[in-house]
Amino acid sequence: MANIRDREDFTVCEVKKRLDYNPDSGAFTWKAKTKRHAGVSWPGDVAGTIKSETGYMFLGLWGFQYRAHRLAFLMMTGEWPRDEVDHINGNRADNRWCNLRSATRPQNGRNTAIGTSNKSGCKGVSFRKDTSKWHARIVVDGKTILLGNFSLIEDAISARKTAEMKYHGIFARSA
Repeated sequence: MANIRDREDFTVCEVKKRLDYNPDSGAFTWKAKTKRHAGVSWPGDVAGTIKSETGYMFLGLWGFQYRAHRLAFLMMTGEWPRDEVDHINGNRADNRWCNLRSATRPQNGRNTAIGTSNKSGCKGVSFRKDTSKWHARIVVDGKTILLGNFSLIEDAISARKTAEMKYHGIFARSA
């Protein structure tokens, strides 16, 4: 049991002995021969597997699975992220350093894709049949703020985008 480690009790030096990370491509490769449940990985082999159910890339180290973006953060900064690591473009498998940033959980949640049932093409904008108007809203610190009811969808989207920049800043993602 001594060789099983907790989630973040190893150092960047220990990781760098086992893995290479290319910040331009986001790819991880093994530095040494590594025995795995699926066989053996050789130096230079690509490390990690994208889980289809989440879209995140995972790497197995010391008997545990780690999200690749958290390991990239560790390798680039020398320390584990304090909170979460956000994928700027929303692609969970894109672990290029330019696509990763430190974020709190609420900030990371703001940078999510539009829902599949959305018909307006913009988060927070929906059509209200009872008023025959476009309804714009935004959630800030757990509270919903009504931005207005609009005859034109373009006006509702504009109000939502303005509010996103005001309240969400660089983490805004409307589409």
